[in-house]
Amino acid sequence: MTEILPDERPQRRREYSGPGSTLGLAALVILVVGVAIWWFEFRDGGSTAGPGTPGLGVIELPEALNPTGRAPAAREGRAAPNFKLETPEGEAQTLGQYRGRYVLLNFWASWCGPCRGETPDLQDFHQGPASANVVVVGVNQQEQASTARAFADEFHVTYPILLDTAGEVSNAYQFPGLPSTFLIDPTGVVERVYYGRITLDQLTELEDRLR
Repeated sequence: MTEILPDERPQRRREYSGPGSTLGLAALVILVVGVAIWWFEFRDGGSTAGPGTPGLGVIELPEALNPTGRAPAAREGRAAPNFKLETPEGEAQTLGQYRGRYVLLNFWASWCGPCRGETPDLQDFHQGPASANVVVVGVNQQEQASTARAFADEFHVTYPILLDTAGEVSNAYQFPGLPSTFLIDPTGVVERVYYGRITLDQLTELEDRLR
């Protein structure tokens, strides 16, 4: 009788190789995901204020300073979320300290092409005819203080630059991408939101209205 070789039995059930290979594959997937999260979240670590620095980030907006009677939110007609962040030189500033003036709050990063494109226009606007009534505030998203400082020097930025090292303020403002800009009125209410690069025409319109 002819012997039947193993590969001549196409319906032979595949043997179970045990839990080792399955667990090994799962561990590899978890490792890859963990490395990816670390890379994107902390690749620019080492800033002057580390993630979760006590006292920095989103802070409470006193009810007396909220004219809407509703919880702060980064939407038109709502009180802008209050925050406290540091400059690259370590000076703490709050959004509330600019109460009484319009604030053009611009979220940016040095690697963002449209951010680089709009910065000279923002600087000109900051120094323009409306400067007595409106201040530009740039919030850098999760980069080192030295990187933000070099960017400001490159574009001769004189308006305040603040470091959102932990990304908490950026998360609170819930914008879809960089750059994003919020016009906040003198009472602290969001008047208009600009997603993407703010254009020269938009800045000119603002300048004419706010001068």
